[in-house]
Amino acid sequence: MSSDVPPASSGATASPGGPADAPGSSGPRPAPEPPPCPTTARDELAAFAEDLEKYYRLHFGSERPPLRRRAFLWATHFGLHCVATYRATRIARRVAARHRWASLPLVSAARALEHALELLHHVRIGADVGPGFYVGHAGMIFIGPTRIGRNFSVTHNVTIGVGQGEGARGTPSIGDDVWVGTSAVLAGAITVGDGATVANGAMVSRPVPPRALVAGNPARVLMQGYDNGALLGDRPGAARRWAPAAGAAKDGREEPDSPPPSRSAARSR
Repeated sequence: MSSDVPPASSGATASPGGPADAPGSSGPRPAPEPPPCPTTARDELAAFAEDLEKYYRLHFGSERPPLRRRAFLWATHFGLHCVATYRATRIARRVAARHRWASLPLVSAARALEHALELLHHVRIGADVGPGFYVGHAGMIFIGPTRIGRNFSVTHNVTIGVGQGEGARGTPSIGDDVWVGTSAVLAGAITVGDGATVANGAMVSRPVPPRALVAGNPARVLMQGYDNGALLGDRPGAARRWAPAAGAAKDGREEPDSPPPSRSAARSR
């Protein structure tokens, strides 16, 4: 059956930088466990390799398309330009942190690239993002200082950042295998669970359960156990590290490996 993400307070807004208020909370929440993210320049290079594989899977159905097709994608896809620039700035900052003698030119170059990305594509990414990062369409994407897990997909007109309401202060923490659609806003000190899907235009200011599909303003859970693998371009039959095994016990009962009920079936109950 459908369940609700509690509605956002009327004063909730979002901004990509600075501290946040999570609407509707009576007091500070403990910080969620951060997802794993690259911590060295080598990690960032490996993450970018996974980013590219994801782009190739989504656009060509193969992780090793012909060089001609890869070159065309590199030349024409502004979202890929954003991801490449983001990884380049992160690599520069990682190297600068290890080699102080090179910090000034490297940090200056990173800042110049960040400003160019914001001026050209109106994209600003202040988060640590895990491998498998995909920007579908560049334009008006603002992501504040937070941590985002593996296999994250986002498209244009998205804000992930500060919520000005009552409650805890912070920015959203996003797990693995999350897809965020056009014109979505995620605000406040909330957790977006592994495998969650945020539909186009959703206003999210409360926690999102794992594998939930949320939509609307304020966002509500439309479906539990939603499979977003096709949206993310997952490999066929790929296993997710966080996914429960088929038939795993829950509250002492065996659960069959069956698809979630349709919305019409849920209403009929």
